[in-house]
Amino acid sequence: MSASGTVQTNWTGTWHGTLQAYPEGEIGAGWNTTLEIGPYPMFDGSCTMWRGIFKENGTIKLTKDNRFCRGHGPDDLYFDNGGGGKIAVQWIHNVLVSPFKYNGVFVVASMRMREDILEEEILITGDNPAVQNVTVSIRAHSIHIKTMRRMSMSNSGEKSFRSPFLVIYALFFLRFGFLLHA
Repeated sequence: MSASGTVQTNWTGTWHGTLQAYPEGEIGAGWNTTLEIGPYPMFDGSCTMWRGIFKENGTIKLTKDNRFCRGHGPDDLYFDNGGGGKIAVQWIHNVLVSPFKYNGVFVVASMRMREDILEEEILITGDNPAVQNVTVSIRAHSIHIKTMRRMSMSNSGEKSFRSPFLVIYALFFLRFGFLLHA
């Protein structure tokens, strides 16, 4: 486990919260979210459940059945969307971070635990090409913020998901899912 992993807390369980999205009117604003997280992948080649369900007025708008996986070694982590898509993630201090590009946008998703609240923030920007020795401005498209409380905890006897801050995946895949369906 990485150095960050040694101070991690338990994220395993079912989390529930509400999504905030800005600017006003951005898709997903006010949606109820449920995130189910399985036991932390402790061994090479292992994966755990990472399922997100997003509802608006009781109607399911999006379901993401993903897996959080460990490749070769404790720092080789990624999300697998089941359709061949893999997105690398890493611990930076106590924040799970996942930057990626998709369909002309650059996304940075981060997830962390603050006391008993699991927070996720996704920043979506344009994907302007860089120019050597020139500062290139990038405009932000939107920001999605999700705060969740644990509703239930796994009692599977397996080692629990560990990390004191896990703020990346639910919003990250919320926006990723919208892009796939756009």
